[in-house]
Amino acid sequence: MRWLVATLVFTLCAVAQQDLLSDGQQAFASGDLARAETLFREHLRAHPADPRALSNLAAVYSRRESYPEAVKLYREAIAAAPQVPEIRFNLAVALLKSGHAADATSELRTFLKARPKEIRARQLLGVSLLEAGDFAAAIKELEQVRIASPNDPSVVFALAIAHARGGDEEQGKKLIASLDRFPAQARLLEGLMEYRAGRFDEARAKFVECLRYDSNQAPAVAALGRLYLLEKKDDLAIEHLERALRLMPQDAESTYQLGVLYDRNGDTQKGRTYLRKATSMRAGYADPYYQLARILHRDGEFPAALEQVELANRLLPNHESIRFLKGRILQSLERRDEAREEFEAVRKIKAQSIQKARQRVDGELTLEP
Repeated sequence: MRWLVATLVFTLCAVAQQDLLSDGQQAFASGDLARAETLFREHLRAHPADPRALSNLAAVYSRRESYPEAVKLYREAIAAAPQVPEIRFNLAVALLKSGHAADATSELRTFLKARPKEIRARQLLGVSLLEAGDFAAAIKELEQVRIASPNDPSVVFALAIAHARGGDEEQGKKLIASLDRFPAQARLLEGLMEYRAGRFDEARAKFVECLRYDSNQAPAVAALGRLYLLEKKDDLAIEHLERALRLMPQDAESTYQLGVLYDRNGDTQKGRTYLRKATSMRAGYADPYYQLARILHRDGEFPAALEQVELANRLLPNHESIRFLKGRILQSLERRDEAREEFEAVRKIKAQSIQKARQRVDGELTLEP
């Protein structure tokens, strides 16, 4: 009888653990990331090396844009199940989004040895090579993808950017001109290229044209909002960024910029609300913490300002503006010795910047014919 009871208990526990995993996956699919994390962690307490739970928990962190934590968990999942190449693909995405393009390239090459016909991975490899600055290799990979998916505008755009950044902007423009079957996407991509090159008037014209074809192209609406922000046309900037958020609610940058705009136009409470929301939307995003600190300091809330600037400082420890603001806040709190340390750090950062600029100019001079 004892063996029967033990067997029943084991079976019930196994079913319960499976339910935790499947319930967590359902919560993740519905967007309830907090519940998904709780369920995956509970499953991992009983099965700490389960690659499915590790990978699923990593996906939760990726969705929150907490990429360092996601990368760590994906690597643990790979160690537990090296025979599952799909985990490497997800790891590569997290690496690329966290700015580690070279590492993403390595993982994708390993993945493609196991799944050589996976077009998405080859496209991502091309983008990773592009971000890593290997334009010739990026073009080679993306050309293969274009042969397999000739009607995919995202492939043509990546190819166009690779050519433009590799020095052949005309070829980039020709590629985008080939997207006339997708006029809204083509104008959007042309606008983004003009924006990247600093040709803002040309970019605006392209974004406006894009919206004539498709008024719900959120990236074009947001880009126009940013252009109006640069021009200090705040009413138009707010109108466009609010509209962009209705179309694309998870846009952390537009949320942050609205926070700045509302504060600048006298609605500080609304500005703070948007800035706090932006801090929860993207991990590692220092800008909203800095702006909150600036507002709190201006409004005399010095301890709260220090808390926010220290969060920004952890994310960007050698940023001149953040360190300077921290020094001013410490001064306001009459913590003068600590304030002096911050101002000294700012002086050193400035000196290093000047030295780097001088070295760059000297290097360019020695290369002159």
